[in-house]
Parts: sequence; structure tokens; C-alpha cells
Amino acid sequence: MSEGVYNDGVCDRAKEDLKNLIQSTGWSLAKAMAMLRIPPEERKDFEKALKKQH
Repeated sequence: MSEGVYNDGVCDRAKEDLKNLIQSTGWSLAKAMAMLRIPPEERKDFEKALKKQH
């Protein structure tokens, strides 16, 4: 399996986890990312990706 495909799958899973946490707990996106221990340097990418989905 190529690293790019694996990383895309991990990102997709993390986005789903973020959405589920926010919906289930009412937490902010920032708190959900902190709870999932998403590195600070990756958080902007997740913010952009999740805003595109809405």
C-alpha cells in the first residue's frame, strides 16, 4: 500500500472522528482536535477540510 493512500485513509478517518465527537459532545472543533491529539501543524488542514464538507 502506498503511503499517500494510507495517509488519505487516516485523514478521512480522523475527519469522521472529529465530526462524530463534535456531534456527540457539542465540543468545538478545537477541543475535538485536542482530544484526538491532532498535531497543531495539521489542524489548519482539518479545519479547511471540514468547512468544505458543510
